[in-house]
Amino acid sequence: MLVPCPKPIPGMEKIMTTFSLSVWLTMGLVFVLTTSVFWFVANGPHVSTFKELEIYKSISLCFYNAWAVFMGVSVTQLPTTSKLRAFFFIYVSYCFAMSTVFQAFFVSYLVEPEAGKEIKTFDELLKSDIAYGYHSAWNYILHGIVYPEFSKFHERKETRKDCNDFQKCVQKMITQHDRATMVGIVYSTYIASELGIADPSTVICSFDENLIYVSIIMLLKKGSPFLDMFNVLIRRSLEAGLQERHWSELKHQASLRGGDRLKEESNMFVIFSVSHLTPAFVVLISGNILSFGVFVIELIHNWYWKKINKGTGTSISCVAGFDNKV
Repeated sequence: MLVPCPKPIPGMEKIMTTFSLSVWLTMGLVFVLTTSVFWFVANGPHVSTFKELEIYKSISLCFYNAWAVFMGVSVTQLPTTSKLRAFFFIYVSYCFAMSTVFQAFFVSYLVEPEAGKEIKTFDELLKSDIAYGYHSAWNYILHGIVYPEFSKFHERKETRKDCNDFQKCVQKMITQHDRATMVGIVYSTYIASELGIADPSTVICSFDENLIYVSIIMLLKKGSPFLDMFNVLIRRSLEAGLQERHWSELKHQASLRGGDRLKEESNMFVIFSVSHLTPAFVVLISGNILSFGVFVIELIHNWYWKKINKGTGTSISCVAGFDNKV
């Protein structure tokens, strides 16, 4: 049973899954609590004895300083009180440790790319959304074999795809990774060579077990004088390696015909590109959009309060003028 090989995990997805969801949520909680501690310590009951800087007495500036340390950027001013300095040092150490772990995983993804989960059993295939490459011949073969899992997969009519033309079916399975079907490894390897794939094992994957064993025989009449002759010739050709030589020549000719029709991606290394910096650009763009939104809200708020104050002043002057007339 040939199944689609696991695809490489995209760089953005690998980076976002460096930490589990619980770790990301914990880091966010630590960030919020740190901002609160900064503000609480700077505005606590000891303020009258030890004066803290003004930047730690504003909740927005505390948020800014905590975010700067989290991103590995220097803060504008260090705290002055011993309690806040001690907590600030603990927070810096925490951010440094998490950043080091993240960078280690990030570099490992660049050096050794990861692929998705490989399908190895029929149960995993049934749970997946991979289509079934249907061939009408399996209707007759199923009557002679006992394989309940394959029967379940064979009966999935809602995800069937025509596979009566084995050559086109195997080509689509290799190029589109959209179906699974039962076909010989030798034949699929030959089709991969015709597509110009140097290493067919990178695009052809199968279960760890064989489902059906097929033997090829040549029938002769009883007492035929050619029986012993054919047996001797076949045995000697196999012992001499003529079959392997013929198979190697077939694959070589198929590779020459294929040429560069299908270029496979190399998994030996990954070129560092701008796409790997997508999370950093996402954070930068999100911060700019958020900052611009806050700026617009402040402008609207300022304009609204000026309008209200102006209207209040006009009404007061009118009332005062009316009192003077009275």
